[in-house]
Amino acid sequence: MSIVIRRNFGDLSALKLTAPELMREIGLMAARLIRTRTEHGLDVHGAAFQSLSDGYAKQKQKALGHSRADLQVSGRMLNDMQVTEVTENRATIGFISSGAGSSRGTFIQRSRSVGANDKAFFHNEVGAGKSQVIREFFDLSEADADQIETAVDAYLEKMLQHA
Repeated sequence: MSIVIRRNFGDLSALKLTAPELMREIGLMAARLIRTRTEHGLDVHGAAFQSLSDGYAKQKQKALGHSRADLQVSGRMLNDMQVTEVTENRATIGFISSGAGSSRGTFIQRSRSVGANDKAFFHNEVGAGKSQVIREFFDLSEADADQIETAVDAYLEKMLQHA
């Protein structure tokens, strides 16, 4: 008595498990997750950002009509966060602008005078403002990684169905 198991699918050795297109989609998804979380005023760990200083909050309220700690004044830093490099095995997310202008002018113009990469570095690593407050946003949480893993699983399932 025996059981015979036969392959009824294509050659799996020819299956391309990763591609630049997949890595670009993963990079775009990761950037979107970071951007959305940050816009809601949450750090990579899901905690609310530390409140703005009184003086900065007043300036932001006057210029924008709100004083939320959401790392947005001009919107440039988060808008400049993009997929900057893609290979078959890697997607890199970075910031594409550099500072332009002086430290004078309106609240929003002063914000735009600092490049997005520099702003992100100070907020995430060194601390921003006179109090050097760190608002760690530029990273992926476990929940973010789970969402990305689900997307990759769906991609792999699709590839296996067409094998």
